[in-house]
Amino acid sequence: MSRLRLLLLVGCVGALVSGGSVLACVAPDPTEPTATPAGSVSALGLLQRAAAVTRSTSWKGVQSILSTRGDMPHYDVLIVTHTPGAGSTVEGVADNGRGVAPDLLDDNLFALLARHYDLRVAGAAKSDGRDTLLVEAGRPGETGASAVAGRFWIDRVTHMVWRRDVMDDDGGVVVSNAFSELRITDTPPRPTTKSIAAVPPTTHLDDRQVQQLIDDGWPIVDHLPSGLELFDARLHPDGVVQLAYSDGLSTLSLFVQHGALPAGTGGVLREVGGGLVHVTSTAPEQLVWSGGGRTWTLVSDAPESTIDEAVLVLPHADPPVAGEGVGDKVWRGLSRVGAWLNPFA
Repeated sequence: MSRLRLLLLVGCVGALVSGGSVLACVAPDPTEPTATPAGSVSALGLLQRAAAVTRSTSWKGVQSILSTRGDMPHYDVLIVTHTPGAGSTVEGVADNGRGVAPDLLDDNLFALLARHYDLRVAGAAKSDGRDTLLVEAGRPGETGASAVAGRFWIDRVTHMVWRRDVMDDDGGVVVSNAFSELRITDTPPRPTTKSIAAVPPTTHLDDRQVQQLIDDGWPIVDHLPSGLELFDARLHPDGVVQLAYSDGLSTLSLFVQHGALPAGTGGVLREVGGGLVHVTSTAPEQLVWSGGGRTWTLVSDAPESTIDEAVLVLPHADPPVAGEGVGDKVWRGLSRVGAWLNPFA
């Protein structure tokens, strides 16, 4: 770990322990937003334009991610390179195999966001010295600290989302993603020799293919508690089925495969949602357990209460099995899942 990154992480944890703002680890706190700009710009329209620009523009940026989920906060610095038509590659300061990330700023997610939250343009704000427009996603019918579920800072120059925060029910930040550097490239950037090795392609599953899996006995549901809806399903080359759920703001990915965890599976054993799961110390935190003859790996930027409710309704509580299992493959094969939570890619 570099000296700079170590100092950032120590400062981040220190700020949290001393009661400071978690946002200080990602970017300076934005100024208070002013009144909504003239013309009453549509909040959804701003986000949709940001998604279109993100997808259609070649760019490379340095992004900070702070997650307060789990026992300790996790801070990471990523280098994200986007090429239209080819998607985004994500690499860390220390190459950790995140691989290729899909686009999470898409129309399906914005439809979910508009359905579950009240969107508004809170006004002009500063984010890391940038002039931005602040868009807030509010919980319908709620007031006070719990009213705001998420915030998006949209850069006035690039029109891209410069920063995104997801909040818990008490108004605390669960995860914060922010650019510290961003460069628009005129030509598609070429991968460097340090880029992540190519990840075998996954297969997108349509409704018919998902239904076939259900008919074959896969326990797939189209809704999870807290308004999470299935918006993407994929089949990995090693037979792992990935199910992505979202309410438009928080994202929860489930990786499901045949087999049970071996008795020696690593991670801290913790009770979540009424069941015992193995929790990794990685960033992002991964929950792994067996249930229904399958192994489940859950990774999410959602609040703790949402994850508890999801685990509660999913199959779990199978006893560990002796001998060979899928545990090692889970840890190796899913080391790249952090990329699936990246809303900028």
